Amino acid sequence: VCLHMFTLDFLNQVANGLEKDSIYHLAEKKIPSIHGHTMGFKLEQFIFDAFPYAPTTALFEVLREEEFAPVKNANGSNYDTPDSAKMLVFRLHTRWVVAAGGFLTHSVPLYATGVEVSPLCSYAGENLEPICRGRTFHAPCEITF
Repeated sequence: VCLHMFTLDFLNQVANGLEKDSIYHLAEKKIPSIHGHTMGFKLEQFIFDAFPYAPTTALFEVLREEEFAPVKNANGSNYDTPDSAKMLVFRLHTRWVVAAGGFLTHSVPLYATGVEVSPLCSYAGENLEPICRGRTFHAPCEITF
């Protein structure tokens, strides 16, 4: 996942620079026309084109399985759906509960269910020991205050 933080002054500088420098990427894409879709070329710009204008940049790398559950497609697609994102959250939160000393039972396959921890209880798996240690949770379930 790429999340970016910029000041408005910097974005104004980038917009002016990109316009002046005419930096574009050529992409062949289907384009709607009056005769249906046709192949054509689009000129595109990306957020990454801003980097050369920055005096400094910083990167923060995270574990994909803890920080990235994209939703790009509708349920029924093969990947990156609301259902697949929900399952990734369930799996992450289940790992938190087990790490905090909790136990999990389930009546459906574990890959199809899990636990959801309310962000009011824990944002990143912290402080779950008093809630979870020695307790058994039946998935699917939600842990709330």
